[in-house]
Amino acid sequence: MKSIKMALLAGAAVAVTGAAAHADELQDLKAQMEVLNARVAAMETAPAVPAGYKLLAVSKGDALQIPGLDQSHRERFTQGDNATIISVLPTADAPAGTTISWSGYVRAAIVYNGNDYSEKLSRYSDSGGGYYKYSGGKYSDDTDDWDVKARGQLRVVATTDTAVGEVGVELKLRADMDGNGSSDVYVKVAWGYWAMTPELTLGGGYAGSLGNIGYGYDGACTCYYTDNADVAFDPGDTTQMRLSYASGPFSAAVAIEDASLQNADGDIGAVNGDNLGVAGEIKYSGDSFSGEISGLYRSTNNDDYDSYNLGYNSDIDGLWQVGAGVGFNLGDIASISLAAALGEGPYQTVNDQTGDISGNYGVNNKWWGVSGLASANLSDAVHAEVGAGYKHREGDNYKTYNYKYSGFDYDTYAFLGGLYYTPVDQLTIGLEGEWFTQSWDFERKGIVGESTQYTKDKLDVDRDNWTVDLVSVWRF
Repeated sequence: MKSIKMALLAGAAVAVTGAAAHADELQDLKAQMEVLNARVAAMETAPAVPAGYKLLAVSKGDALQIPGLDQSHRERFTQGDNATIISVLPTADAPAGTTISWSGYVRAAIVYNGNDYSEKLSRYSDSGGGYYKYSGGKYSDDTDDWDVKARGQLRVVATTDTAVGEVGVELKLRADMDGNGSSDVYVKVAWGYWAMTPELTLGGGYAGSLGNIGYGYDGACTCYYTDNADVAFDPGDTTQMRLSYASGPFSAAVAIEDASLQNADGDIGAVNGDNLGVAGEIKYSGDSFSGEISGLYRSTNNDDYDSYNLGYNSDIDGLWQVGAGVGFNLGDIASISLAAALGEGPYQTVNDQTGDISGNYGVNNKWWGVSGLASANLSDAVHAEVGAGYKHREGDNYKTYNYKYSGFDYDTYAFLGGLYYTPVDQLTIGLEGEWFTQSWDFERKGIVGESTQYTKDKLDVDRDNWTVDLVSVWRF
């Protein structure tokens, strides 16, 4: 009995000791849980992301594309395909998610430009004391210009999923520099959109016109500092409201545009207009074939023009253009792009004695033209392109302060080429060249007050211009 009693007492002692040790472990675990809870509470209150969101992700990815505002081949190659993507995911009580894409580039080039201008004059004059006639009067001007030019651009796209569909904006800021002077930053694109359905988008802001032909010499070339010839079919950027539809490879769009624009690149457009315009396009985008048909009309009534600068012939009712473009892709080897257009509207007159376009928009003229561009991938990092274009203009008779002009004819032939090395998406180095020739002729009759004195001139003008540049582009 005594031995059994001792065994029971020993077992009870062991049990009490074990319970005490277990209680100590529970206390330690409880203390650790309290510390962990405090850390979690601190993390929850830290402002790591905006209020209402729980995850912020920053990564590299494909640059966002705006529905209803397609990027041209030229824009895609210049800007690059990659961007920094910032994604903010919502919590359960904040249903909208936001994605921000930002990218940009800086480019610089050594540019040489040469210009040869020659003018032949034949004159018949009445000086009040008799008539005389002479021919062979000539004027010429040859210029050579070296420049180091640069450009910087920043593109930001933000999209948000909402209860009524995706809403987003695009903002593209740009500055061009030439020499040691400062350059103002200007807005190249300011656009907002609402994807009402997967196919239908309402957009508006400042961007390129639907009337632009995105193919051929001007629309498809890389040409950072070439493409200076008057063979483009671009009505110019303008403010507008646009409705777009896209389903599979087909898309269509219509826009109401402001008609009062002549952009800095000298593209065709109305000046000081108080009216509106309309533009539209139909497009097909396939892997091996693509194409578009587009057109626009901009109202430019007579009262849109200053009578002193334009003389007495400013009877210009509107600007219109209709054009088409097609593209063929031969896999990853080569591509061909063709464009054609015709139109009518106000255009700048030619300044005899210099050959430059003078800024007088009193001439109503008709034009038509064709152009093409071929591009070949010589390797994974090197591609080359060559292009050619032609445009013919015929101007109406017009009158300025001292002269009456008639028989205005204007032809432009242009050729360009480029060789580009792009080892990575962030870098391109290119060698570019362009040559174009222009010829025009017109008659000019001088007016001297109310007298019968006058001069009658027949001018034949020829101009050759060429550009060569070495350019480098850095992207992020």
